[in-house]
Amino acid sequence: MLKKKVRCMYLRSYFCSPKFYFCSKPYLIMKKIYACTFLILMVVGIAQSQTYLTKSFSFGGVNRQYLLYVPASYQITDTVPFVVALHGLGDNMNSFKNINFKSIADTAKFIFAIPQALVDNLFTGATAWNSGAGAFGISLNASVDDVGFLNALMDTVSAKYNIDQSRIFATGFSMGGFMSNRLACELNNRVAAIASVSGTIGGTLNCQPGRAIPVAHFHGTADSTIAYSGGTFGNDPEELVKYWVNNNGCDTTAIIDSIPNTKNDGRTVVHYKYPNGRYNTEVEFFKVVGGTHQWLTSANDITYSVEIWRFFSRFRWTAQQQTTGIATQDLKPLLAVYPNPAQNEIQVSLNDGTLPIEQVTVADLTGRIVSQTSVKENTFSFQVNTSAIANGVYILRVDSKGYGISKKIVISK
Repeated sequence: MLKKKVRCMYLRSYFCSPKFYFCSKPYLIMKKIYACTFLILMVVGIAQSQTYLTKSFSFGGVNRQYLLYVPASYQITDTVPFVVALHGLGDNMNSFKNINFKSIADTAKFIFAIPQALVDNLFTGATAWNSGAGAFGISLNASVDDVGFLNALMDTVSAKYNIDQSRIFATGFSMGGFMSNRLACELNNRVAAIASVSGTIGGTLNCQPGRAIPVAHFHGTADSTIAYSGGTFGNDPEELVKYWVNNNGCDTTAIIDSIPNTKNDGRTVVHYKYPNGRYNTEVEFFKVVGGTHQWLTSANDITYSVEIWRFFSRFRWTAQQQTTGIATQDLKPLLAVYPNPAQNEIQVSLNDGTLPIEQVTVADLTGRIVSQTSVKENTFSFQVNTSAIANGVYILRVDSKGYGISKKIVISK
């Protein structure tokens, strides 16, 4: 006979970093101790079968760390989305695992990373992103190239895994939310959509996106850290939403509904949706009435991680050509590679003759570059010599006009 008593389960929120605490004391009465032990070992083995990988690489002369989660169902032949999740001020990558993207990635089949911010030794002594969040012209870690680091992280993961380059997303909490908005401002040639929680556009950031990008934002009206109105570190949530609605050319009148109030948590959620933006972009705003500075979970009426993936899953990166802020042409980044498998040469064609090829790189699955060619002529099709590349599986990447697109190739001679 098995009896289980869960003694407590609660969520506590701290300054800029959501913390989750679970405590339980199970009581087991068993007749067959060996059978029960075997069952426990099986359960533990399943639970630990897929874990986070601790990774690092050198960027800007500094060793930068990140956690990587790859679902057990992933195969190299699969082209999968990639999500970057950014922790808050003073938090770290190991703590931020508790937003629980893991279970969603297992079913939705995407890879995600939780990178670690560097310590700001000048003002706080805490980990901080160079997000543009600040006051009086001062922002934390202002000399750190975090936009470049996160772009390099996308390259690093793409070199080893078959990442769909049109489905790279960024989300974050508090200062991580500010950093997500900075990526929407400055790395939207790579990021397909962003979602920010309790973090807006930083007050020291000059945001000039130059293109439309889908944005979702989540904010509590009782947030005493990043205030709902009169904020110190950046624009207010409603001002943020208006900014992205105007930038994207979305309908200015929202479609409004309320999330069913089924949990006795003292919060209600009003959902604003602004559709019909350029290139099928949208803006969504989740106003949590009574919500504080926290990442809401299944204990609440809304689970942020679920809603964020629901939002991301609807979008792909689309190349845009714009003049004076007005979209004029939709250029979908297409990459044709043939023959594949290849022997001594492989032909690459980009965008059906729309955008020229600037560089072609072939890397093995550890990220080691085995071939790289700069293409000086204005061409849309290029032949890569693969005669010196050993048999195996590789990632071929083509760069053009500020973006890169990758495809898995096989060399078989």
